[in-house]
Amino acid sequence: MTLKKALAPVSDALCKVCSVLIVLMLGAMVVITGMQIVCRTWFTALTWSDEVTRYLLIWSTFLGASVVYRHSGHISIDLVQNMVPPKAGKAMRVLVHVVCFVLFTVLLFYSSRYCMKLSKTATALPIKMKYIYLCIPISMAIMMVHALLMAIDEATKEVKG
Repeated sequence: MTLKKALAPVSDALCKVCSVLIVLMLGAMVVITGMQIVCRTWFTALTWSDEVTRYLLIWSTFLGASVVYRHSGHISIDLVQNMVPPKAGKAMRVLVHVVCFVLFTVLLFYSSRYCMKLSKTATALPIKMKYIYLCIPISMAIMMVHALLMAIDEATKEVKG
């Protein structure tokens, strides 16, 4: 129960920060794409806009996945969970979050290793690609926090029926 009390505010704060960052990134994508259209029509095309927009989309996708996971918004198949007795369904839901936690841990490990090996620079920008790919380990770490909290939440819920 103490772990749940410690994780809940961290998970909520991470979710809020990610939500704000996603909105800012999507807004920046709209502004940059609009600038590209104006510049391409009346001036010289921007050489960096497509790449920045692509990288912002990648970051917003991975951070968005963590927010959606926290709010149980990803598609799920709960037919079997609903067909079995309530205690078995509860155990299955806890198991799903534990398996997700393990998956996120593995992805965090391998994506971190991959990021540290990258030394390439982006095509149009003077930025290392490891900073672009860093969104993967960051989002996996965030989803690990969410998965752990959600597993604890599910395990401590009262079984109805």
